[in-house]
Amino acid sequence: METFLWILVALVISLIAAVMAAEEAAGSLLSSGRLMRLAETERAGAQALSELLAKPERLRAVTALTSGAAYAVVGIASSAFLIDNVNLAPLPGMLLGALLSIVLVFSLVQTLPRTIAVQNPEDVALGLATIASRAVIVLRIPVSLLDWPWRRFMELVIKDRSVRPAWQSDSDARSLNSDELQSELEVAEEALLVAVSDFTEKVVREIMVPRTDMTCLPDSATAQDAVEMVQRYGYSRLPLFHDTLDDIRGVVYAKDLLPAILKDPTVSPATLARKAYFVPETKPVQQLLVEMRDRTHIAIVADEYGGTAGLVTIEDLLEEIVGEIQDEYDWEKPLVDELDDGSYRVDARLPVDDLNEMFGTAVEFESDTVGGAVIEVAGRIPEVGDEVVIEGLKFKVTVAQGTRIRQLVVEPVRQNSAKESDNA
Repeated sequence: METFLWILVALVISLIAAVMAAEEAAGSLLSSGRLMRLAETERAGAQALSELLAKPERLRAVTALTSGAAYAVVGIASSAFLIDNVNLAPLPGMLLGALLSIVLVFSLVQTLPRTIAVQNPEDVALGLATIASRAVIVLRIPVSLLDWPWRRFMELVIKDRSVRPAWQSDSDARSLNSDELQSELEVAEEALLVAVSDFTEKVVREIMVPRTDMTCLPDSATAQDAVEMVQRYGYSRLPLFHDTLDDIRGVVYAKDLLPAILKDPTVSPATLARKAYFVPETKPVQQLLVEMRDRTHIAIVADEYGGTAGLVTIEDLLEEIVGEIQDEYDWEKPLVDELDDGSYRVDARLPVDDLNEMFGTAVEFESDTVGGAVIEVAGRIPEVGDEVVIEGLKFKVTVAQGTRIRQLVVEPVRQNSAKESDNA
């Protein structure tokens, strides 16, 4: 009678262990997106599966516990059967019982259920979710009791308080940070959505390279002049002008220029120029991006009087959405550089919107750039060393060229300093 009870207990525990092994294998094959879709359905077991896989380390712990129990109980039942019914001596009976336990549990309790689960993971996971979920709830306390001494022992042996149980896989350890990762993804996603929203409201004038910063090629230039300019500035497209920048005649492409020079070193770049694409400075950038995808990657921006206001490239448009794009030909210095004293070295071309974002201010000007804003407030062309205080920020001109401000140093100032500067 005692042998029969051991066999009955072994069958029950082995069945539970097989269910847990199949559920663990099936659950590990379901992606997070698939689990989310299943949780939204009314299929039987969907809710239980969602709750079960929300903490996969518990499922693995119970699976490990039931598998270990199955090995032990099947070994005892096999030994009892061999000793009582086959009349083997105790020692041979126990050794053979242990061997049978390894073979039976490994093949029928662990390998077979996992193989079946792999064939149809979704149906298996849903079908066994309720049973597995209840088993996890019932066995949670025994698992915790085993977990505590394990951790204390490992802390004493290897002095590592971060050690995790053997049943917790690397993927489980990484999943503990899933909330932080999800939060980071949400922040990045929100930033991208804000960038796209701002992009749809901007016009070309806000993002163009201004006329004063354009690198252009006169139509009288020789092939050697053009090559030197390409090498010096790293641009693959150069606007071609006649006499002044208000008379753009076309755009010279480096990929057209170099093969032509190999055939004829005296070729004139003007003969290679492609037709320039002109756009008004008030054109929405969203509309321009659609047009430039099908036409050209560079456009000349015209002002209201028909003169040249600047130029814009498809890279400029994309950077408004995804941020600065640097490639092997980009040699430009950053527009903002933080100094050791906490102030910032700022390029005069820095957009006012970016300045507001840096310092948490909300200043508004007719000018789009920091340099233009300083000139607007000063009411004149500042010289090197001149300082202007705007909304609690002190702007000091450090580099200028002719009538252009090139660089400034910006730092927050105390309220009393701002008042003294205004009175001055």
